Amino acid sequence: MPKTWVYAIGLDIFAQLSGASKQAHKVLNSRDCTGESAETDGRKKRKIIHNENENEYENANEMDADEVLIQPRCIAQGEFVVEVLWVGWSETLLRIDGRVELRGFSAHDTETTKILQLSIGATVVTGFGWADLLGVVDSNGQIWRFTPGAGTTCILYVDKDLSSAFDNTVQRVAVTGTEHVAVLHDYGTAITTFSSLPDFYAYSETKEKECRAASRKQLGNHQHLQFTCMRAGEAHFVALDSGGQVYTWGANLHGELLQPRGSIVRPRIVPALEGIPMRDVATNGFVTACLSQDTKDVYIWGWTPDTRIIGLPDAGDDVAGIIDQFGENEDIVIESVAVGNGFIVLASSNSITCELCVWFAGGSDLTNMFGLPRSEKLVKVNGEWSGKRRDEYGVMVSCGTGCIFVSVYQK
Repeated sequence: MPKTWVYAIGLDIFAQLSGASKQAHKVLNSRDCTGESAETDGRKKRKIIHNENENEYENANEMDADEVLIQPRCIAQGEFVVEVLWVGWSETLLRIDGRVELRGFSAHDTETTKILQLSIGATVVTGFGWADLLGVVDSNGQIWRFTPGAGTTCILYVDKDLSSAFDNTVQRVAVTGTEHVAVLHDYGTAITTFSSLPDFYAYSETKEKECRAASRKQLGNHQHLQFTCMRAGEAHFVALDSGGQVYTWGANLHGELLQPRGSIVRPRIVPALEGIPMRDVATNGFVTACLSQDTKDVYIWGWTPDTRIIGLPDAGDDVAGIIDQFGENEDIVIESVAVGNGFIVLASSNSITCELCVWFAGGSDLTNMFGLPRSEKLVKVNGEWSGKRRDEYGVMVSCGTGCIFVSVYQK
């Protein structure tokens, strides 16, 4: 079987990247760097101090060196499939050789990473939450709830009532930073959006069958479509259909919907990109980027609170920018795109030099911590993937709020 390597760089406060056991300390906000998150699903607010007998640090955003992976570190490798299933602020979900591992806050006080175990025949497709893992969706289209527990095995239970409310065909659940929830279901032909996590959890209890049908009827003009993926940002959602068309909905605070008007409650096609087929889409914070099917163009829109990314249009514009740093270079193929909180990451390959590259643009105090300075233009991130032949290897990137994953795999 082909070999796979997964590298990580960035914030590792609760060992959500490395998976190593360590004692968490200092103040961590699981929503952003300025305040605490609300309680969700009975889980406690994230306020961790260095020592119960000591005062909190004056600067809650300062991190020790051992809490940050300054250089890309290989966190998993082997002749098996390694996949990053979900990335939150304080937790990460990985599939390694068929075993699904939860790393981060809920596992920081154990000797090893926690293992997710489902019923026989079911595998984890994706996780959902914002900062922390709230649950998973399995290969049978069922929603599993997550309850933190002691030991190395996670406590999961299938929410049968909630799953049946979506006819057992859930493909993905996405949660924004503002805790709005969207569910992709009915074999990818319907999306239902909830204003809060409690509304989502109470859906099966408060909605009668005809009410659920009415909810799906709201998306009647999209019923003929097959949505293939769905992502969540700080306060908005973005989805891609089988024809490569981009849809957005939610809050339009900083132009992240790329729509000519304000907030939108249901998925609506992005006019500026209509007719341009996309291969993939990524979003985080208030920035969204998508990769064209010909893997030559990356379209980008939204807003960053710090360094401006070249190609990113002014907030509020309903026109997408384009990253054209590579110009008309026919030798460059963009393999993957990912978005963090205020930064963008690309993976590319070159048919002439046979080199795989990872590129970074944007930045903030978070990214400065792990050695990636603010940059308006794309700068190369060095790692062990550099120099590998593109005809033998492929590369993919994914991001959390303050971290980057690079997956290199043999073809």
